Amino acid sequence: MIRDRTARSTERGSAMVEAAIVFPVLVVIVMWSAAIADIMVLKLKAAEAARYALFETTVLHTGPQIDADVQARFVDLRSPASLNLSYTGLMMYPLAKDIAWLATVNTAASRVSLGGSARHVTGLPGLIGGFVDTVLGWITGSVDGAMRSQKFNTRGVASVRVTLQHARHDEQASSILKGGDLLGHKGGNDLDHSKGMTNYSFDAPLRSERPLQIVFDTWKAWPKPAAFTTDGAPTNVAVSPMQTYPTVEKQVSKQVEKIAFFGLTGQSWVTTLRDILNTISGAGISQTILGGRLPDVLSSDPMDGATTKNRGPITILPVDRADASFVPQTCAGPNGGTQPCQSSRVGDVFSNGQTLLNSNEAMGFGVDRTRFTVPYKINTSYWAQSGGTDNQSGNPDKVAKLTAPPLALTQKNEYVNAWNCRGHYFAGATAHGITVPSKRYGAACNK
Repeated sequence: MIRDRTARSTERGSAMVEAAIVFPVLVVIVMWSAAIADIMVLKLKAAEAARYALFETTVLHTGPQIDADVQARFVDLRSPASLNLSYTGLMMYPLAKDIAWLATVNTAASRVSLGGSARHVTGLPGLIGGFVDTVLGWITGSVDGAMRSQKFNTRGVASVRVTLQHARHDEQASSILKGGDLLGHKGGNDLDHSKGMTNYSFDAPLRSERPLQIVFDTWKAWPKPAAFTTDGAPTNVAVSPMQTYPTVEKQVSKQVEKIAFFGLTGQSWVTTLRDILNTISGAGISQTILGGRLPDVLSSDPMDGATTKNRGPITILPVDRADASFVPQTCAGPNGGTQPCQSSRVGDVFSNGQTLLNSNEAMGFGVDRTRFTVPYKINTSYWAQSGGTDNQSGNPDKVAKLTAPPLALTQKNEYVNAWNCRGHYFAGATAHGITVPSKRYGAACNK
């Protein structure tokens, strides 16, 4: 019995020693894991801020504008600028006022090689390696040559590096790492944080790595500065976003003109031919027969240009009426004017949604209807008879003879479902800052 009691006492003593050693280590692990989690959040937010700043260059804001926007948006570690919270949600750096970002943006108008640059492939024998390098060089040159032949604008590159200038550790506000001593080591302050974490900073990407880069989209339908523009498109980068639709029409028009009709639209004989065709199609009798003025077949201008001469085929309308004031709602109107955006058209007939054309605008009333200019609802019907009218009965009124297509194809397809989820908003959200998915998305997304 005495021997058993001694053994149990020894076990209890060893357990207390183990606990005295392990518990402080566990406390340190738990506290420092929280600190590491905070650092990971900062790293992720830096990467998000860098991507945001980089893509902001595609609408050609200046570097200082982008820097100011990054600071305003990410100071509280939330992306929406309108939230503007005082607290970050971190344990080490809980106050937004203790965090500061810096976005360094550089843009250059130099020509960019979209094919990349061929690099020597290491580890291959001399003859094979030389052959591979030759093939890589040929591919690079072929891609760039194809871009030039198609009149792509390959000028312009943007690079971004985001710096966390400081994330200060406020010991009075933070709930961890306020310092402290391990048991038996009074005054050691073993649980204190390092000086580097007191005022934490880093770069994203790291200085040893290349900055995040993007080649300006050669077909980007938004004005670029004159140094980046080679197709004669407008260069007013300060145009209001509310003018998105007419602005996009002008940009696309100039881009298409460079490759349409084999690039011959600038030739004098093409201009002469265009004027002859315009005279014929613009005559009163021609417009009466055709039901209106047709677009110029040799033009890539917008359909609603400033003049009726060289009226082109390009028209861009939203797929649905805007449901928020910040969504662009101004479109080009006939003869160069502007008007509230409609959602569909045929020629000069505008409407919101489907509108049937009358007998003066089509082969018979109800035979045809207005359409969206982007894939959305397929608001059309099959012609049950040639011409879409009941021409077998000899009815002079040309009654429409149509067959409705399946709704699953025209109105309830996945494209329409996606639009009903997303609307005019990015990423599906109907408003910013909503964390509950059932409230964040439209009803069609919550089924």
